[in-house]
Amino acid sequence: MQILIVEDSNTSRMYLQEILRIITERVESKSIDSAVSGEEALEKFEHRWLEGNPYDLIFMDIVLPGMDGLQTLEKIRAIEQSKSIPEDRKVKAIMTTALDDSTKASRAFFQCEALSYITKPITEDKIQAELSKFGLL
Repeated sequence: MQILIVEDSNTSRMYLQEILRIITERVESKSIDSAVSGEEALEKFEHRWLEGNPYDLIFMDIVLPGMDGLQTLEKIRAIEQSKSIPEDRKVKAIMTTALDDSTKASRAFFQCEALSYITKPITEDKIQAELSKFGLL
């Protein structure tokens, strides 16, 4: 499983990396990368496709400096469409946010095709439940 965490808060990013390391410890082939901005996430996403080793899962904070998480995911979906990537190979995206905003949640699901929307504080149980619910573990 190839995972990208997009989070501008160093503390939140490190915490999420640790949770994912614990949860995915039984996954033989895994990689957990991180980015601090939407722009960096796009670069890493495209680089991984060029390498032939794309991400399976992205945890994307909505509030980011510059391009926000929703804009970033919309651009990722546009890249996937331009590459004619089939639905089953598109990256799974879980949006994370401190904001409990129904408008942003709706946009995340319908425009950005997010798999899930988790409000902070993020816990190991929340992540475990979401990954299990969608068969990612």
